[in-house]
Amino acid sequence: MIKGSKERSDVLNDLRRSKAKDISFNSGRIFGSMCTAPHPIALEAHTLFHESNLGNPGLCPGTVDLERDVISMLGGMLCLEPPYGRVLSGGTEANITAMYMAKKSTGRRKVVFSKNAHFSVLKAIKLLDLEPVEIALDDRYRMDTVQLREVIDDDVMLVHAVAGSTELGTVDDIETVSRTAHGTRLHVDAAFGGFVLPFLDPEHLRTHDVGAWDFRVGGLGTMTVDPHKMGLSTIPSGCIMYRNRDALDALKVESHYLTSPMSFTLAGTRGSGAVAATWAVMRHLGSQGYRRIVKECMDNTRYLGIRLKESGLERVVDPVMNVVAFHHSKPIMVDSMMRKQGYFISTVKDPPALRFVVMPHVTKEAIDRLVPVLNRVLERI
Repeated sequence: MIKGSKERSDVLNDLRRSKAKDISFNSGRIFGSMCTAPHPIALEAHTLFHESNLGNPGLCPGTVDLERDVISMLGGMLCLEPPYGRVLSGGTEANITAMYMAKKSTGRRKVVFSKNAHFSVLKAIKLLDLEPVEIALDDRYRMDTVQLREVIDDDVMLVHAVAGSTELGTVDDIETVSRTAHGTRLHVDAAFGGFVLPFLDPEHLRTHDVGAWDFRVGGLGTMTVDPHKMGLSTIPSGCIMYRNRDALDALKVESHYLTSPMSFTLAGTRGSGAVAATWAVMRHLGSQGYRRIVKECMDNTRYLGIRLKESGLERVVDPVMNVVAFHHSKPIMVDSMMRKQGYFISTVKDPPALRFVVMPHVTKEAIDRLVPVLNRVLERI
């Protein structure tokens, strides 16, 4: 039962007390999250569109226009022309959608993915009753294309590659993966990398042997991109991009009692605040703004590497993006002890390592406050 009514001021005070328990990105104590504080203009835009529901598009034609514009801008970023896609709740929904589309279109059940895939892949496999085929990583922590060649057969419905792995930020060799897949459907999870890779210095990408990873790769059919990560949109905000216009027909169901006769997404109700927020921040920042933000994050990633090398920690891999991990034999213990000190880092399971995501809220000043605390913890282990 709902408790007795409370005065508005009391309700708001209760909410403030609850919010005070949450850890704010702006506290400078979150070093393991791929999300960050949304850009102020994204927050304003989200509020303006709080009642719009893209699941009933005839009632919000303005929001429909914004989504179309977001997909167009993303198409320009990801070399997809003409651009097709939808704004969804996040990368998990996008990955599930891509797998469902592949299952319905091919009638097959095998999904090939590597150990660097996001856990949403396993969710999708369980939900859709698929057959998992997990393969190893190579010595650069990318999908092992030699093993991929060995497992590809006529029963594989989808190869799931990654452009910006969650644990290490590595980018699979998408061009080689595509060639090795021999025409098998290819999906790339660029939930994190989608708003980083387009804005990195081309020389940096060449140095790290990152070739074409987007829709320049002919075999690529679908891609996941999350504006609520480095796109600085509100949470949750994710996108699926697809090469062929009829790709979402696999999801098409009748919705005659709404303003649109057909529905094409997993979610019926589709919050439009994130659509407006994504549109606003992309239009406000533009490529130049994102390039500046990515550069600052990469500069701070390198600075963190220098500081932790002084602490005796060795990087697992030279970071392609603003995700960096350091070898440690007891990362879970370190993580637990850091939480008791009020700091939130993260861990890598294989190889055992401490993981840091250097988002826009991770400044040099925040790093300088973190390092002495981490050093004290390391001395106790």
